[in-house]
Amino acid sequence: MGSLPDLTERSRPAAGRAASRTVSDPHRHRTIITQIPVSTIYRKEWPWKKPKTPQRVAGVATAPRRRDSAASSVGAASVRRLLARHPPKVPEPIVRRFTLLCLSSGLCATALLPFTAFAGAEAGALPLALMHAVAAIVAPFSPFILQKAGIRIVVAVAHILVSVLLIAHTVATPISVLLPLYAICGLSLSPMSLALSVSATSLAQAAGDEARRKVALRRALRALRAAQDIGLVIGSLMLGGALLIWPEDLTPLTFTPTPTNASIPRWPPSEDYFYEDDYEERTCGAAGCPNSQPAAGTSLSAEGRRWLVALWAALALAAAALAAPAAPPHAPPPDARAPLRDPRALLGAPMGLFIGLQQGFIYTSYIKWYGVCVGGWWCAWRALVGAGALQALAAATLSMAAARGRRGALAAGGAAAHASLMLALLRWRAARTDLALPAVAAAAWGACAALWDVLQAGVCVGGGGWRGAWAWLVGARHAGLALGAAARAALCARLQLAALAAALPAALAAHAALELRLRRGEAGRHRS
Repeated sequence: MGSLPDLTERSRPAAGRAASRTVSDPHRHRTIITQIPVSTIYRKEWPWKKPKTPQRVAGVATAPRRRDSAASSVGAASVRRLLARHPPKVPEPIVRRFTLLCLSSGLCATALLPFTAFAGAEAGALPLALMHAVAAIVAPFSPFILQKAGIRIVVAVAHILVSVLLIAHTVATPISVLLPLYAICGLSLSPMSLALSVSATSLAQAAGDEARRKVALRRALRALRAAQDIGLVIGSLMLGGALLIWPEDLTPLTFTPTPTNASIPRWPPSEDYFYEDDYEERTCGAAGCPNSQPAAGTSLSAEGRRWLVALWAALALAAAALAAPAAPPHAPPPDARAPLRDPRALLGAPMGLFIGLQQGFIYTSYIKWYGVCVGGWWCAWRALVGAGALQALAAATLSMAAARGRRGALAAGGAAAHASLMLALLRWRAARTDLALPAVAAAAWGACAALWDVLQAGVCVGGGGWRGAWAWLVGARHAGLALGAAARAALCARLQLAALAAALPAALAAHAALELRLRRGEAGRHRS
């Protein structure tokens, strides 16, 4: 029999396999085979089983990939950088200075607005009419004054003049000196209003692109408006605190008891007195209250008035000290657009006049007729607080609603609300002892006033050549304030409300025409 086959030679792997390696032995017929890993045997033993992850084979060409050109790569990279870049923030020094400017404006409003209501109800409002008439005359020249003097000087000087005017009321100053002081103070009111609006636009210019600038401008104007309304509330609260410290009771006249068959006037009058036809005719003019009704309620004593006005003057002086470092020193560039050719100046003037008329009515005749005549200054200061508080709240919410494109609906709703309010005041007898209605009606009036201011400022502030047009609108507002204050001395409340009711439709029609014209202009620019 032959020899048995060599099993080691039968199990020798092929020469092409890379899994095993042979090592030569000095003996010819002997070969030592290294141990093959189990995993390799497993893979080789089951070749039909596909591996879980495909293995790359060297030397096999891969699928061609799309390669971008150099220009497209650079463009895509720049777009990605623009998308990843955060929007530029307004520099903190600018925000800090504007915050101080808002605080300064609020302190000045704390002193000036309650004093306007107090003087308008007590002194017949003729000095106030002179002050706002001068402001209306100076208003068209406000851009030139602002370019020559600068924002900082204009705001600081205006606050100082307000402080000087209030200090003059703390001493026995003759009317021949007070009237020139009112006129000099009126010289600075219109440039100050324009300077505050220019400061808001300067803040918005640092916000980035056009969309962000519009948002920043709305917020800046909202902050200025809120500061002034909060100032009105704080000043009215100061008036209420002074009434607690220095009260002066104004008791009605007393009559001796007489037999029942004697026909002499008595107090309080009977209910039939309020339903007589000539009741409203006997209450016209600067008196403000029925001629047969003596003043009743609570008022400030002479010492209380001096201390209160002195405190308001100190706040106005503090506002001037804050405005000096807060207001931007540079002057705005001149407007290249003539204001008389600007539709914002022509079509916005009726609304500006109406805003001034209703402010003049609320600060003079309303406070006297629906506040002091009802319950004294204790009722009047609560009406001022209600007007300022709801005015601040409405201005903040309505400006956000107007930014979302609901301007037409807001105008229609405000017109209906304001017309209903004037109708209610026409039918309400002011001499009734209803202490809640004056504050509620004043708060509703403040909300309507905030709506008109938001709508007009949103259309006319900002854009190209807006300063000249806005100066004319500020002049229209001061003209309305002058007319409203002068009407306090000559007309009764019924006639003033009728004049306001006639001015409201004209103001709404002009504002609607302005809105349509501006929208058509924007649509034409987008098409081109």
